[in-house]
Amino acid sequence: RSIEGANGPVIIVAVHLCGTLSLRAVELFNNNPDVRFFCLKPCCLPGMVHAKRDEIFHLGEHSFDSKLVCMAGKWKKNVWKGPPRTVTKAYFERWTENLFLGMNDADAAKIKKTIMVQHNGGYQNEFLFAERLPKTAHVWEELQQEKAIG
Repeated sequence: RSIEGANGPVIIVAVHLCGTLSLRAVELFNNNPDVRFFCLKPCCLPGMVHAKRDEIFHLGEHSFDSKLVCMAGKWKKNVWKGPPRTVTKAYFERWTENLFLGMNDADAAKIKKTIMVQHNGGYQNEFLFAERLPKTAHVWEELQQEKAIG
């Protein structure tokens, strides 16, 4: 609701969004033309409750089965309790790809970029960016460069 009455362009920076909060962030971008720039850094996968309910996630014109991206497991006192991280990596890749596909690009440019912020077995290094057209050239030139960060 706070975006609808904004006086001027809006920027959404959504970092470390757990579970289905990433879905909500993409919906905010898709449904609000005043959002000029969007950055999403997804975090945790959606919980198994969505898969058990046979939910289909819908983002714009893109839909996907929650079973493709939901995973049991969580961190407890800095220790991972769940499937091996090599298994969760594939789920996270599918999660970020489906979030990216759900970002409306009819009036926007978008890019998915790997920026190494996690090391030593960490794999949650995907960032999703979008900007309503016309895009800011120097921002996109920088995003499209292949360079190491971190």
